[in-house]
Amino acid sequence: MFNWLFRREDTTSRGDVRQALDRIVAVAPQVKLANRYEARIKSVIGKTLDHAHELVGALPAPRDATPGAWADDPYLRAKFATPDDITKVIGESRDVRDWFDGNIAADYAFAVLGATLVERSVLVSAVENGAMRSDVARTAVGFEDKRMRFCSDTDESLRQELVQRIVEQFALEAMSRVAGQEARRDALQEHRALLSARMHMLGRRGAGMSRLTAAADVSGDATRLQRDFEENEAALSALGSPADSIETQLQTIVDLLADPAALISIAHRELCLNQMNLLMDARCDEPHADIAIMLARLPTQPPQTRAVEIVRIARRDVPPAGAAFDEAARFVL
Repeated sequence: MFNWLFRREDTTSRGDVRQALDRIVAVAPQVKLANRYEARIKSVIGKTLDHAHELVGALPAPRDATPGAWADDPYLRAKFATPDDITKVIGESRDVRDWFDGNIAADYAFAVLGATLVERSVLVSAVENGAMRSDVARTAVGFEDKRMRFCSDTDESLRQELVQRIVEQFALEAMSRVAGQEARRDALQEHRALLSARMHMLGRRGAGMSRLTAAADVSGDATRLQRDFEENEAALSALGSPADSIETQLQTIVDLLADPAALISIAHRELCLNQMNLLMDARCDEPHADIAIMLARLPTQPPQTRAVEIVRIARRDVPPAGAAFDEAARFVL
């Protein structure tokens, strides 16, 4: 029992707990009105922080994302088609530009490079069973929607920021789920009003002499409507009272923080690629490179899986501010 108490104290007294709590309240300020909100969040926030530190710690050391390193770095060649593609992605990042503008003396920035891994089946020319064929099926690998986000001056400070960003994501997901419940409540209430109106109309159909011809049909319709009405009421009851929305917000946050691995995870994957970004057998004789990527599963709408890594960006590689706008204008014209 004493070991359990001491472990709990060690977890909840960490310096990042206060920062994590502040981030959650910034996203969901109404939870401050709930009973014992700090104690209830602190009881589970340690597990989420441990999970976030584990995820961020799994990311490899920063890689220099510079056009000059493209020719000798298989990782850069796999993700960027040309050296100019690196410059283009850097120039399109508002985070990178704003950070360098706010840190005039800095020569380098550390950021997160995210991209969507895309695999396509293609037919290529290759030697198979001693004969040259033009219809050999292979899998081509590409990295699309490349973005650089979350800049900092050091690798360590960036990783600390990522941990807190992960905590924020749990609060955002909780608010999204609560909003979904409220939308469902509104839809159920509208449906209940419609059912009530239909039941009232059925009652009027049974007035006067119409009962002689419509009684059976009215009875059957009324039975179905009553069943629908009861199902609607049960669904509304399951959502709870609107007066309990603040408690629902807090409880949803606590439930998500208590099981962080179910929401966000990172998987490691090895890729054996040739110079055309085709997946190869690791035992093949053709020139190839073995690269490892980290795939983060993110609870966005819809859910996404992104290849993520930390990169170092040099100020000298940031194109002039007008370059990105000139490129966009060229496509428009």
